[in-house]
Amino acid sequence: MLPYFLILLAFLSDRLSKSWAAAYYAEHGPTTLHPLFSLRQTYNRGVALGLFQGIGPIIGWLSIGVVIGLFIYLVQTPRELRWLRVGLALIIGGALGNLVDRITAGQVLDFIETPLRSGVFNVADMMIYLGLLLTLLASLFAREVAG
Repeated sequence: MLPYFLILLAFLSDRLSKSWAAAYYAEHGPTTLHPLFSLRQTYNRGVALGLFQGIGPIIGWLSIGVVIGLFIYLVQTPRELRWLRVGLALIIGGALGNLVDRITAGQVLDFIETPLRSGVFNVADMMIYLGLLLTLLASLFAREVAG
């Protein structure tokens, strides 16, 4: 049950943060909150890190297929592989958050900027990256145990 709750939590955290960021930006504009953290509104019509701008619709359709495939994989993954399931859930929730932007606006709102990482990103991106890291680590440790 936890993975399905995490999908919802990742999705809602992305949607709420984007709603807040759009309202904040409309009132205050770009803001540096800390030397390592600023808010700057940009729109991504490409893929991760702003690559391949203009292929948003293709990515939207591809995302639908990937989310469906990952969800099927999540449902079929044994409960004992908890961290793998958590990672998959975060990827799905984040992908759904960005997918809503792609479907409704044709572009994804990015608003978090830090000098520690290139590009501007959002909460959905953070969920996807964290999910990928957990999935990779869980897969590696599952092989060690099985091997």
